[in-house]
Amino acid sequence: MTVSFFIHSTEDEPRLLETIRAKLGIRDEEMTKERILGYFGNEIVSVRAHIIGRRAQSVSHLILKSLTKTARSSILSEIEKSLDEHDSLYLRLDRQSINDPEISLSDEEPIRVKLKPKSRFGGRTSMKEQYEDLIR
Repeated sequence: MTVSFFIHSTEDEPRLLETIRAKLGIRDEEMTKERILGYFGNEIVSVRAHIIGRRAQSVSHLILKSLTKTARSSILSEIEKSLDEHDSLYLRLDRQSINDPEISLSDEEPIRVKLKPKSRFGGRTSMKEQYEDLIR
């Protein structure tokens, strides 16, 4: 799985990183940071976490179980739109809700999550069913 997001120069980088690590169960050593320049020359930190194996399963479960009921319903009702040709599931978590008890979805300044299956046994229908079971 991959988790990625941006931190703008106006944000408290250490606090945001700690909040995301704690809420999503990501370890510090799983994160890489790259400093880039934004459109107006402001510094942006691009953060990416690549997690594999059993850790990916554990973090995926934590994230999916942390979603609001509305978010889970939305994903389930439009799951085909969230899958790519390789059956990877894409989610856009609302950064503003990261401190809330449950996480919402959002397209604005999201935390992007990509769940990539280790194997695609059974084809697309089987993958959709497996994702649906995880989300419920």
